[in-house]
Amino acid sequence: MKDWRSDAKHEWHLVDVHLVDEPETCLCNHFPIIEICTIGNSRNGNLARIGNHCVKKFLGLPSNIIFQAIKRVRKDVKKSLNEETLVHYFEKGIINEWEKKFYLGAMNKRLLTDKQWNKKVEINTKIIRKISS
Repeated sequence: MKDWRSDAKHEWHLVDVHLVDEPETCLCNHFPIIEICTIGNSRNGNLARIGNHCVKKFLGLPSNIIFQAIKRVRKDVKKSLNEETLVHYFEKGIINEWEKKFYLGAMNKRLLTDKQWNKKVEINTKIIRKISS
């Protein structure tokens, strides 16, 4: 017998993530949530705003990895994002191909020039603004 839940799970994809100032309620009625994920259904086009915990628990999408990176960079704008976050925001058109490649290359370097640090901070700031809007 086929499990409809595992089939339905594959219909959903991560559209965007947001940190909110005012807590919201998840579709499962969990309150409060401040890490909001918008997910989309590829079969019917529906969108849903749910908490990060539900996304991890039921769908296994990489939202938690993105939120961890965002929180780290919000505390210190010179910290590094991770590859999942960069790819997500590249796919959303927030950063361009050059910025993604630059950042991925700079992540493995121990020492950056002042110009490279400034570019990294600029990219971090751009992504933080997006997630907080």
